[in-house]
Amino acid sequence: MKILIIGGTNFIGPPVVRQLIAMGHEVSVFHRGKTTTNLPPDVHEILGVVYRRRHHSHLFEMKSKFRQLSPQVVVDMIAYNEQDALTLTNTFEGIAQRVVAISSIDVYRAYDVLWRKESDVVPVPLTEDSSLHQQLCP
Repeated sequence: MKILIIGGTNFIGPPVVRQLIAMGHEVSVFHRGKTTTNLPPDVHEILGVVYRRRHHSHLFEMKSKFRQLSPQVVVDMIAYNEQDALTLTNTFEGIAQRVVAISSIDVYRAYDVLWRKESDVVPVPLTEDSSLHQQLCP
């Protein structure tokens, strides 16, 4: 399967890329080129600005390149807000069969416990049904 990873060179990105390669997928990574990482040699790298906060996104500008690449699945490792999600879906509509946005735990109440904003113990592991935190990030 052809998979495009957006981001993928930092935090959990490299393990995800390596696992997908080990599973036999054809993987491309679209990133800024600012993070040096040891990706497998058969990963195709595409350089560019993914999301510019408060500016037009380069992601959408790359739509014709992505159409040529024709990924079946797009995994976004760095979408941060609603505008990023909208840009992601608008860019890959009609190109990819599936878009997956990876998020951190900061939507869950456990995140507030981690940062000592709440003191109640939160059961782990977290699931999709775990309680959400009440104080939203700006």
